Amino acid sequence: MLINEISRKLGITPRAIRFYEQKGLLAPAKQKENGYRIYTDHDAWRLQTIISLREVGMTLEDIRLTLAKTDLNRQEEVLNALQLQRSMLFQQWSEMKQIIATMDQMIEAADSSDQLPTELLYELAKHNKELRELRSSWRDHWDFDHKASQFDEQLLSVPASEMKGADSTIASVNPLMTTAYDAAQTKVVELIAPYAGRKGLDIGTGTGNLAGKLQQAGLTMAAIDQSQQMLKLCAAKFADIQLKLGNVLAIPYMDAEFDVVVSSFALHHLTEPQRELAWREMLRVLKPGGIICLTDYMLEAPESEEIFLRNLISSQAAQLPMMHEQVELYMVHSELMAWLQQHATDAISQQVGQDVYVVTAQK
Repeated sequence: MLINEISRKLGITPRAIRFYEQKGLLAPAKQKENGYRIYTDHDAWRLQTIISLREVGMTLEDIRLTLAKTDLNRQEEVLNALQLQRSMLFQQWSEMKQIIATMDQMIEAADSSDQLPTELLYELAKHNKELRELRSSWRDHWDFDHKASQFDEQLLSVPASEMKGADSTIASVNPLMTTAYDAAQTKVVELIAPYAGRKGLDIGTGTGNLAGKLQQAGLTMAAIDQSQQMLKLCAAKFADIQLKLGNVLAIPYMDAEFDVVVSSFALHHLTEPQRELAWREMLRVLKPGGIICLTDYMLEAPESEEIFLRNLISSQAAQLPMMHEQVELYMVHSELMAWLQQHATDAISQQVGQDVYVVTAQK
């Protein structure tokens, strides 16, 4: 095909085709006698790919890298690139929704006042900026991609029989090596099992241990995680679970998609400012009447912090279990319950281990 032929076939201008050639995304052969470019079916496929990736907001550099991986038949990496782009688009979508909501508040404030409420408009704009920065503030300080291959093995690395007589301080420093992990997930399955046949979402699924148990209990499960390697292992274990790359600060699903939203030992990785945004995101994707169920390490009350820190210092632990130095203490159980009682209904809690709670509420 000549350039005008492929232009008509794909509905793209010759100028755009030449632009992509100049950027190194396309390299058609040229006829020796006249120098005309000859476009093959493979060139047409590349153009279709370029157009598709541009449509979803990929930069030219990202498209170039994706095409290079495709040329090497590295399909998994291409899929990862698309998943990453999807995650970024959902973050942008969440931010745009917040901007529109802020704009509506500004319009309402200006319409109900004789004078422009400058200070109020400024506070609304400031709050919007803070939320935008908060959504983009997630960082993987723990390098979960690197740790993924050993994750399940570490959960089983200390037999329960050896932990029964263990000092409570040791147990708190090595929380994933205690029976609390299994006990908490078993309790979640017990609470969620009556919703068999409905659609559930596991936030921060890791290798899918909880999502897999809920699927076996009869739920149709989806799951998200910020680690591509964790998701890869989860897919190998549970092929029927729908997996998406993303994090709880911008959950990559539309509003009210799920009957059940769960999270197991993931939220303690958040900073204190990130937590309320995470809880709001989980309620956002939950259907009216749906159930949220969270299990994690929590301090019982604000006054528990001093005791917890004293025990931690006496144990000579370098940092909080499974946490990064930039993350504060575990979330406070009483504060989470108060928030759920304000924004949901029927909030209940059960303690299943040292500093481990299972909390449920209905939207």
